[in-house]
Amino acid sequence: MGARLLGLFRFFVAATALTVVTGVVAPPLILISLFTRSGTPGYVISRAWAWMVAKFIGVSASIHGADKALPGTSYIVTPNHQSQVDILALMVTLPTRFRWVIKKELVKIPLFGWGLARTGAVSLDRSNPREALKTLQEGSGKLTGGWSLLIYPEGTRSPDGNLLPFKKGAFVLAANTGIPILPVTVNGAAKILPKKSLAVRPGHISITIGDPIPTDGLQDADVPVLMEKTRDAIAKNLDPEYDPFNPVRGK
Repeated sequence: MGARLLGLFRFFVAATALTVVTGVVAPPLILISLFTRSGTPGYVISRAWAWMVAKFIGVSASIHGADKALPGTSYIVTPNHQSQVDILALMVTLPTRFRWVIKKELVKIPLFGWGLARTGAVSLDRSNPREALKTLQEGSGKLTGGWSLLIYPEGTRSPDGNLLPFKKGAFVLAANTGIPILPVTVNGAAKILPKKSLAVRPGHISITIGDPIPTDGLQDADVPVLMEKTRDAIAKNLDPEYDPFNPVRGK
């Protein structure tokens, strides 16, 4: 099979998986959310959605350092963003319940976006940084009962798997609330589904949780140092040579 034809086939498989699984999972998620304010049912259903899509497209994931996320503790989770498929890996592996911080355009997507909104995700208008920060601060009210908030500090996917400059929103929120940062490193997702590609290659994603970074007592003036500490913690476990297609290194 030629490379172009293989790429089209992989795109078809991924698109079919996303459409079918979302069509099955989203309606009950939306329905359940009408009868309960608890985010737990939606979270459980969304994890099932991620697991099914990942299985369908041949993407697996493992996690290291899960014991560093203490049960019942809220965190601002800050993973690097290599690819759309790292979303699946994070949903399946992270031991802490979390809500997504997403761009507002996503919630407009029929079924997928509607279901995502019902999980308690915080949607931001990235074209208006001041308003986005206000929305993020209002979203801190969802950080109770052991719920965490997951924010990609790079703001967008990396084109090559290396770290992009960080945006300060997550760190301002951490400094203002005293909620610790949980640095998370994703390896392998950039090669499984590179940015600007539609063809998903079956492979294994490795997730590593670093030591939580305390933020209690910090102020806005401490944000640059907090950003640097978080970046160093993520970079420490980043492996540019990680091969998600090698079954030995991928597990």
